[in-house]
Amino acid sequence: MDQLISKLSKLDIVRGDFDYHFVRATMVVVFIVFGCQKWFDYEAHAIVPFIRNGPLIFWLYPLFGIRGEAFFLGSAEWLFGLLLFLGFWNKKIGVIGALGSCATYVATVTIIPFFPDAWAAPAGGFPAATLPYLFLMKDIVLLSASVYLLKQDILRATRAEPLPMPDAIQRQAAR
Repeated sequence: MDQLISKLSKLDIVRGDFDYHFVRATMVVVFIVFGCQKWFDYEAHAIVPFIRNGPLIFWLYPLFGIRGEAFFLGSAEWLFGLLLFLGFWNKKIGVIGALGSCATYVATVTIIPFFPDAWAAPAGGFPAATLPYLFLMKDIVLLSASVYLLKQDILRATRAEPLPMPDAIQRQAAR
């Protein structure tokens, strides 16, 4: 096993930024696809139970209506996907996209404890959950990916910044 690990540790895919770029690209695709879905009537109606039971997003349905809340969410998802995409080149924009991504998945993960009939009889009861509830479980992984991108973009954006000059050098330069 040690030999395998030693050989794998020398691969460019392990030593490089593949994981970071792969997670970023995957999140861009997720936001594009999920954002597209929100423009269809069937999806607008399908997400109503999620919105109604979301402690952070329940206000969307009364404020915008069924289609309006779907358009709002789809637009936000496209915006965050675009910002994440631009983050390939500009880490500061990537930070904004990752923050939006984190906010998105915090909002959806908080629905999980409030979703009604998650362990309903048709599913067989605990631990067999209903499909809408299980659909939300993927958002825990997407939240993790968002946090990873946020951390990486913050670190990379701060490395790109020039180091501040020490006070003594600044005073001399000012003379």
